[in-house]
Amino acid sequence: MSSLFLLEKLNMLSSPSDDVPASKFPCLPGWLRGSELLRYWKQVLAAWLVFFVTAGMTYQAPPIMLDAIRRDFEVDHYRIAYLGAIFQLCKGIFTMPGGFALHHYGCRSCFRAGALIILISSALYPLAPSLWWLAILHGIYGAAYDLIGVGPIIVFATTWFEAETALAISILVTAFSFSGICFPPRVAYFIAQHGWRRASLMCPILIALVVMPLCFCILQDGPLRQRAQRAAAQRVPDSEEGQEQQMVHLNFWRSLRLPAVWHLAFLSLYQLYIIIALINTLTLYLKDVHMDLELSALYTSVVFQVSIAGKLLMGAAMDSKFQGLAGLISCLMLLLGTVLPLDFSKGGRQLTQSHGQLLAFAIIYGLGFGGSYSLLSAKPAKLLGRMADFGKLQGFLMLFQVIGGFLGTLVTGKLRELSGSYTWSFYVFIVMAFLASCHYAALELGKKKTLQAISVPATDRVETY
Repeated sequence: MSSLFLLEKLNMLSSPSDDVPASKFPCLPGWLRGSELLRYWKQVLAAWLVFFVTAGMTYQAPPIMLDAIRRDFEVDHYRIAYLGAIFQLCKGIFTMPGGFALHHYGCRSCFRAGALIILISSALYPLAPSLWWLAILHGIYGAAYDLIGVGPIIVFATTWFEAETALAISILVTAFSFSGICFPPRVAYFIAQHGWRRASLMCPILIALVVMPLCFCILQDGPLRQRAQRAAAQRVPDSEEGQEQQMVHLNFWRSLRLPAVWHLAFLSLYQLYIIIALINTLTLYLKDVHMDLELSALYTSVVFQVSIAGKLLMGAAMDSKFQGLAGLISCLMLLLGTVLPLDFSKGGRQLTQSHGQLLAFAIIYGLGFGGSYSLLSAKPAKLLGRMADFGKLQGFLMLFQVIGGFLGTLVTGKLRELSGSYTWSFYVFIVMAFLASCHYAALELGKKKTLQAISVPATDRVETY
């Protein structure tokens, strides 16, 4: 009886209509008391913790276990690489089905399904009798990530937030960076002390103790989701000309005719090509320029920590009138970050070994990486989050992100094998960053036309699915 009473109370706390009134915070300034983040802080905190644990256990921890798994099963490096490749492949295959599931069933149901799938799979992980068993489980992780990973978290934020959508999304995606800082050293410690099988038990324990209660008792679809079916066609004033225009009822298939959607898709592909490739190869690149492991770890840590600041700054800027300029600055910082590792004293034909230049790279690239990641996460929600089928569109855009990350890792490794260094890989990064900047500029230039196609009344909060 006591557990049922607790569950009822938790559900009451998470009710979408249970806004925290401004009168609860009389000591705060008026503008802060009206903040959506303050009103829905329980949902933000719960979603952040869910994403932190999920990303840490499915995305950050498994690579740390690979070497121990390789030695246990006595396989070579090529075969152990199957595990990461299968995770990315299945994540890519199920991005579109995941988006359709979000549209039809809502975030809460998808979170619960994803948490259950990961709980069962992770419980089987330490029992794996062969490498192929682990490969299947990594594939299941990839599919489940499309139900409880970054894509669903972004859609979840659009069901709760309107005025502060970008800042809310940016705060939520910092969970990925924090998981990259917190989980790898602790997983490595447990592997050294107890072996990879016992270390992998962290996943089902954390999922059962943290993720499952939050998904089943706290997280809910927001008020925008509950107001579905009520805004097929509306009239809105054009913010620039002051004239009302008839809204086109935009669905997923019609949205594919908008140039803005394709600019967002290729912006995602080009920037994730760089980001995922460097996440996977940054330590190897630093080793190539004769950095020891501790120093390489220091530079990698700087990149992740600075990226958190980049995400938060970009999120705040995206909710202001300077969002276009802020997005362009983040794209240009990513471009500058890819240029900095070149040795300019040798005409850019080699990569630098200068500590000062590498530190500048870690800071500039970290800010560009964090800002661009927030841009990719928040821009579709700010621009198209009011369309009827946003969940499906988010799955479509995530597909391009997965393709970019997969190609970036594959091509970067192949160029390293053919040329003997990462110099040509950085040449490609520069081209990709330049193309991404061009797509973002084109997106901003065509923004007015896109807004005219999906305008909605300021007095009504239109659902985002």
